[in-house]
Amino acid sequence: MLSSLRKHVAVPQLPIRVWFPAVSLTAFGWLLAHDLIHPVMIFLLQLYLAF
Repeated sequence: MLSSLRKHVAVPQLPIRVWFPAVSLTAFGWLLAHDLIHPVMIFLLQLYLAF
């Protein structure tokens, strides 16, 4: 059954180097949009990206 389902659903075969950044950025964006990230973490991320 799974093989017939896989034939009908096109799943792109992307390497982990593409999936991991996409998933992590999406998760971080979702957490940021829902205000679930502590302001200190935002400050540390800005400090890290500044240098």
